Amino acid sequence: MKKNFAIPQIDLLPLWNDPINGVKIVADNITRNFKNIGFAYLINHQVSAALIKSIFKAAKDFHALPLEEKMKIKQNNCFRGYMPINASQLKVSTEGAAKKPNQLESFIMAFELPESHPDYKINAYLAGPNQWPDGLPFFRKAIYDYRDALLKLSNKLLEVFSVAFGLKPDDLNQFFINPSYFLRLQYYPKQLGIIPEDQYGIAPHTDYGFFTIVAQDNIGGLEIKNKDNENEWIKVPYVPDTLVLNSGDMLKRWSNNTFESMPHRVINRSGLERYSVPFFFEPNMHAMIEVLESCINTESPIKLPPIMYGEYLLDRVQGNYGLGKRG
Repeated sequence: MKKNFAIPQIDLLPLWNDPINGVKIVADNITRNFKNIGFAYLINHQVSAALIKSIFKAAKDFHALPLEEKMKIKQNNCFRGYMPINASQLKVSTEGAAKKPNQLESFIMAFELPESHPDYKINAYLAGPNQWPDGLPFFRKAIYDYRDALLKLSNKLLEVFSVAFGLKPDDLNQFFINPSYFLRLQYYPKQLGIIPEDQYGIAPHTDYGFFTIVAQDNIGGLEIKNKDNENEWIKVPYVPDTLVLNSGDMLKRWSNNTFESMPHRVINRSGLERYSVPFFFEPNMHAMIEVLESCINTESPIKLPPIMYGEYLLDRVQGNYGLGKRG
């Protein structure tokens, strides 16, 4: 990557307009770009501007609540609810341990299993009840409406990545029955004055799951590492009418390290409040992740051992947040 490198755009219009060839067209575009960078802007994604506006209003309404109200739903052991500032520190990360806590607050809702599910009964593998604030009558509907739209988009992108891996469009579906999604309303308070080099909104890391779809405001602060120069970070600025797509560790593992899981960070240098809404689309907690046969050849033998996704995720959540338990 060069200093004038531009984050690529992935046009999803063929998915909606060309039912015969659309998935292959987009998959070819994904392959060209995600083998090199693992970040892209999605255009023609079909998530309405009204929905995006609604979810940002929900984020601002929630974070405007008094601290004592938010603390009533402080993060539970299954990783849902309010995460206060200074409550997370990335000690277990592909990018090394952070020296200071992250400078952000978050509301987190996640995948919902029936109460009869064995994991739910014992809060294992982050299964359990979501928590909701009082006094925000339209908050839950805004969350669910946005969640539904992002799940629809994610399932379509799942077909695209399956084809990009040399598989049939529905071959990866088996790993995403009851997917382990997480929706976060992120708030980065003003950071005034000189920001120390080791102080971040979110410290450098790669995402744990399959891929992440991010709606960000126009304040800026998201950056990706230049893989050709580890001391250089490239800005991912706000682009109107787009969502940001980045690949995670499971996508990289399935592809035998062919596709990138790009390190990224957030530093809020704006002097203003910043909001973002990432949606993490991840495999079922009990899915076994092993290198796909289509990604193995004589020049690229298997590089990674099989893992259970829930175990991988819990290693990071327990190390960075002190939450969650195994079955």
